[in-house]
Amino acid sequence: MFTKSIPPLSKPREQTLMTTRRERSPQKPPQSQGPVRVLAMLLAIVLVAAACTSDGGGTNTVGDDGSASATDGAGENDPEIDVEAVAFTFDDFEGENLSFADLPDGPVVLNFFASWCPPCIAEMPDFETVHQNFAGEVTFLGLATQDRVESAVELVEQTGITYQVGNDQNGDVFSLFGGLGMPTTVFIDADGRVASVHTGALDVDSLTDSINDDLLS
Repeated sequence: MFTKSIPPLSKPREQTLMTTRRERSPQKPPQSQGPVRVLAMLLAIVLVAAACTSDGGGTNTVGDDGSASATDGAGENDPEIDVEAVAFTFDDFEGENLSFADLPDGPVVLNFFASWCPPCIAEMPDFETVHQNFAGEVTFLGLATQDRVESAVELVEQTGITYQVGNDQNGDVFSLFGGLGMPTTVFIDADGRVASVHTGALDVDSLTDSINDDLLS
């Protein structure tokens, strides 16, 4: 039996043109990772910037009426904060509760630091140097703020500071002084009054000047 092969039917011209257009049409660009990831990254950057200032800073002076007034700088505390009475408690790294009244009489430099704050870590050796320079004249107290005790202990050992340290786990003392950024340093005179509050890192020279101007003048 003879069978004649039949060639395949060609596509109609209209169908061929449509297929060609479809094949030549530009592809859609791949979709992005989505807005959620981008927003999460932006939020993380904002939180880090708000929590930890890398340089510069601001200083707040305190008048006779107990009100704080801010000078120039990136970090400024609430000018209406009541800083006339210095009365706070904190825990040492062994969990013992202490208070400001337990510190030696005389001026106090109160520094808030944290292991998650690079400027805090950078300034701590300078604080140790100035602490040694003013030994017997000014008491230094460092409070680890919203940090794990284990991380704070490791940081103290790493930076070699020898002045008294404690834990401000929930940031209560930090908030008491109107803290807005890290690191924050509070200068308390011999009468137990806040002389000034500085937001931002300090080096040997600027810390020495602040002590001489605000606490020993």
